[in-house]
Amino acid sequence: MKRKLGFLVLLALIGAVLLEAAIKQESMDAEGYVALANQMGTKGNHLEATEAFKNALKINPDYIPAYLGLGTAFGNTGHHEEAIVIFKQGIRLDPGHRSVPQMQMNIAVMAHNMKDGKVAVQYAKKALQSYTDQGDYAGVALAGQKLKQFTTTP
Repeated sequence: MKRKLGFLVLLALIGAVLLEAAIKQESMDAEGYVALANQMGTKGNHLEATEAFKNALKINPDYIPAYLGLGTAFGNTGHHEEAIVIFKQGIRLDPGHRSVPQMQMNIAVMAHNMKDGKVAVQYAKKALQSYTDQGDYAGVALAGQKLKQFTTTP
């Protein structure tokens, strides 16, 4: 009898935790989904992160950090073509956003990984210019280093 009661209490606790999580998810905004997705990605759960980033974009299709995160998650799962499409959508949506150079650099890296040197160089140059325009000299150095790598790697 005590075992059954203990089991029922355990089930009730699990149910309460799951209900609370579901309620939190339903009331989460785009920023909350991106934060959750970033945590998932940090733990290596890139497929789950992809879904959370998609949820963020359902709530707010103009939220640029969700495009950066979704593209990165796609790239981390080996879906480079999809990643590039997502990054380009984010860039078109707000070409002046502070995340644009990072998205451009990510496109360059993924194109390089896909053996498309022309696109890799094109987007590394775009990232270099965007980082320069933003006064982000660490980004300029990174883009310059990658550009050199892309132009010297067959």
